[in-house]
Amino acid sequence: MKNSILIFFILSTTIILNAQKSAKDNLPVIELESKSEILETGNLKDGSTIPLKWAESSQVACFPGTRFNEFQGNHILYRVQLPSYSQIKITVKPKDKKDRINVYALRLGVDNMDTPPNIFRAGSCEAAYPIYAGKPNYRKSNKAQSVELMSIRNPYSILIGVAGAVGVKEGEYELEIELLSKK
Repeated sequence: MKNSILIFFILSTTIILNAQKSAKDNLPVIELESKSEILETGNLKDGSTIPLKWAESSQVACFPGTRFNEFQGNHILYRVQLPSYSQIKITVKPKDKKDRINVYALRLGVDNMDTPPNIFRAGSCEAAYPIYAGKPNYRKSNKAQSVELMSIRNPYSILIGVAGAVGVKEGEYELEIELLSKK
């Protein structure tokens, strides 16, 4: 009897915690139609920094720990539903070229509403940031960064992250999302 009560308590607590997490992690969802192009604007000052260990996990493989400095600023997250037989191109353009703003996108199961740092696996992840060898030059002007993802048979939930490099906690940007149907 005691074991049954304990199991019931654990399950009830888990359900309540998951419901609170879902409500808390409610992100802006961008609605797309076939062959559409959407432009969103934002400012990193509305985001926050997050731990990055999740990104280098082999089950996520978004960007290596040697490039964490490209994502140590504030993050803004968006969600897009990618229909089956489609391809999506996501581009972030800093309004001020001195702002080093990068982008990443995770392809998750259609019902997966997890967000970093609580991402433990992803179908795929793409990240775009300036490529360099050695020590980066953070004063060099930044240009638009783009990633692309596609689906074949199944639709997916795409989690988009717009992030500043180390020390970049504010900066305006445009987020361009282009959906291409493969049918």
